[in-house]
Amino acid sequence: MVPWLFLVTLTAYGVVAGLTARTVFARSRAGFVASRGGGPSEWVQERFEQQERAQAEAVALMSGLCWVVAIPALVLRRVVAGLVLCRPAVSQSPAMPAPTVADRIEELERALGLGAPSPIPLPGDSPEPRGAGDGGTRAAHATAEDATAVHAEAVHAVAEGARAD
Repeated sequence: MVPWLFLVTLTAYGVVAGLTARTVFARSRAGFVASRGGGPSEWVQERFEQQERAQAEAVALMSGLCWVVAIPALVLRRVVAGLVLCRPAVSQSPAMPAPTVADRIEELERALGLGAPSPIPLPGDSPEPRGAGDGGTRAAHATAEDATAVHAEAVHAVAEGARAD
């Protein structure tokens, strides 16, 4: 009696593994074809054979061998994906109005001892003479990296101030 039970169990496992592997391979192929839906079907089929077939076969084989886990994952695919890939809800805190942000930036620049803001030169811009743009304050003599760092600190401070409000 025991040898027959063992044989039936192995046969059932093999049949379910084969069906699972076949289903996973068909889904992989259909997903590839659907993602390349703009091209001619012969071209897409050829592309699948060249690029994706080996990977799809490997995944199908592993899914077939692990059908005890693969079948519930296939059946509950959307639920599992929703649980695994869920994102936390984005808080809908109101943003500070633009005039308030601009006032806060100016206040921070004054606190740092900066004069009027000078534009940060972009690659390809012609260099301004020293002291041009803000009446010769420290910001005019600073390098672009210093100006970027100061600007980043000011923006960070404004963002922290907005969170605190």
